[in-house]
Amino acid sequence: MAKVDFDLTLQGGKTGYTFQQYAPGDVLKGSLTVYPDGDVNCKHLYLRLQWHTAGRGTPYSQNVAEQDLFQGTLSGGMPRSFDFEFVVPYQPWSYEGHYVSTVWKVQAQIDVAWATDPKTEVGFVLRP
Repeated sequence: MAKVDFDLTLQGGKTGYTFQQYAPGDVLKGSLTVYPDGDVNCKHLYLRLQWHTAGRGTPYSQNVAEQDLFQGTLSGGMPRSFDFEFVVPYQPWSYEGHYVSTVWKVQAQIDVAWATDPKTEVGFVLRP
């Protein structure tokens, strides 16, 4: 399978921190550009708004929203760009503790047959 590079950027929110910050109810906008170096038969190009716990204890994760951006062939050497937006939910807030953390992210994943799905992700902070 061809190699795929991604450029996933988030817009809006508060900047000037290590991560973009969004308040509950904000609109998270962004863009995704996919750079395949060869033809890729893309069953689906998913973009997901997710959160998960990290640290000790039972891990938990949830897909809050999902968009299917593209289906078909991504042509090699031809970058494809997609704009997206999600409404950020009201909970759970981002948290970083000694034993457990709550982590938010936007993940892009290309669903391909019989191969490891290429994917990328960008984290952000959800806080009031």
